[in-house]
Amino acid sequence: MAKKLLSKGKHIAHEALTIRGLARSRLAKSVDDAGWGEFLQILAAKAERAGLLTIAGDPRGSSQECSGCGRDVPKKLHERWHDCPHCGLRIGRDHNSARVIKSRAVGRPVLQAQEMSCYWAGVTGKPALYASA
Repeated sequence: MAKKLLSKGKHIAHEALTIRGLARSRLAKSVDDAGWGEFLQILAAKAERAGLLTIAGDPRGSSQECSGCGRDVPKKLHERWHDCPHCGLRIGRDHNSARVIKSRAVGRPVLQAQEMSCYWAGVTGKPALYASA
């Protein structure tokens, strides 16, 4: 999957997951089974070899923010559809959240993105590509 994502030759934005925190929650078995942290490490390593970045976007409030106009559209957890009364955007809640996270990651200065990509992705050390920077 990492190779497929990176084959498009673009940087990858993802949600900055707090994997240790999730592993202690009621989702622990799902988080451990899915291997999210391991996948993000593999993705970051393959991106480095390809000269690309993995950029973690801040997930806080991403499902409440409209990806179309940037305004808050409060919704409860069971509401799975994003329907913005301000700009009229209607998309799935997860799709909206992904667009918000992408825009947050894209908006980062490059040096900050490089630093965050290796630490927020769960990688234990800074990639060699950036060690001298």
